[in-house]
Amino acid sequence: MTGWIDRRIEKASWTGFIVWFAILFAFSTWAFNMNSPWTRALKQAGGALPETQPGIPAIEPARSLAALGDDTGDYLLWQALDIPYALFNLMAISIAMGLALKAIRSERSPLRFLLLLPAIYLICELVENSLVAAFASGVLAPGESVVLIQQLATTVKFGTGMPALLLGMLSIVVASVAGLSRLVRSRK
Repeated sequence: MTGWIDRRIEKASWTGFIVWFAILFAFSTWAFNMNSPWTRALKQAGGALPETQPGIPAIEPARSLAALGDDTGDYLLWQALDIPYALFNLMAISIAMGLALKAIRSERSPLRFLLLLPAIYLICELVENSLVAAFASGVLAPGESVVLIQQLATTVKFGTGMPALLLGMLSIVVASVAGLSRLVRSRK
């Protein structure tokens, strides 16, 4: 895993960040603000779907999925589309963190292990999406033990995703300030 972290930091570039951020921004704008499978499924379910319900309540995901009824097409499509979204997050956030670590010359510090947050988020999305898709399609019954795995993945996803997003934004600020500071010093 340290090899992956080191490569992410080494390859972090402003061009890479801009490209991945633009892809993430465009996808997010469509998925969360327009008529997309996500917005339709969320509306159909009354605003609550399993992936928006962190915690370990035994009645999830059955409660959320029951609101969808038999019309699960948009929800199942979203489970497939959510994987690229998680990948776009991983790329943009890890590049941002890599830029910040390089800017403050901390590539080898323990701070580099913060890059694991968006990676864990992606892994949790894979587990969560495969299980809720199996539940929604009827391939797998939402039994208590499998639901606990799904809910644990959802909870860890929230626990890593939000801090990763905040660290990504902070990282861009740090990298920008460090870059501007170097530019000002070089002009003197």
